[in-house]
Amino acid sequence: MFKKFDPSNDVSTSTQVKASVQRAIKSQISTSHPSLTDAILDELLPKKPPLVQYKVGPHLMLYCRGSEPVFFQQRDGPILPSLKFVHKYPSLDFTKVVVDKGAIPFLLGGAHCMCPGLTNPGGWMPEDGKEQDVRGFDVPGLEVGDGVVIYAEGKELPLAVGVMKLSSAQVREKNKGVGIEVAHFLGDGLYQTEEIQ
Repeated sequence: MFKKFDPSNDVSTSTQVKASVQRAIKSQISTSHPSLTDAILDELLPKKPPLVQYKVGPHLMLYCRGSEPVFFQQRDGPILPSLKFVHKYPSLDFTKVVVDKGAIPFLLGGAHCMCPGLTNPGGWMPEDGKEQDVRGFDVPGLEVGDGVVIYAEGKELPLAVGVMKLSSAQVREKNKGVGIEVAHFLGDGLYQTEEIQ
């Protein structure tokens, strides 16, 4: 998504985010990353200065705190953090997965995360079946469409951010094909962007 991102050419319009929209964004973030409390989000995204929303291409929104990119969203997908933002606040507990060492070079090249990278020794995903839905069925640890921060085995900082294409239960069962669609990775155009104006 951001492999060839160039802010001088790809960013078309910018608007200041209204307070009500900023509250909705915080709500979406806390829903997709439950360990981030409202107090933490208020500190990370204060009312002053307000967020600025940049339109990138036809279907992508980039949210900046001042001129620093902090979150982005594609169409109606989850709001995902930028890697620099996650690296700046390593103690925050975003929804995460861990890939094995064999997947690292592929992810750094911009490839999507394949199921075996998550299920091989060294890979990790949240457990399935900790909770049950109203009908008594086990709920997967991660659902299709959930936003995740991707860490690598043996590394303390993440190398990519993406969206689940299969639930964690399906990844374990199928163990073939794309498990996570990578939206932003270490070294892509967004990562190399210091500020947007």
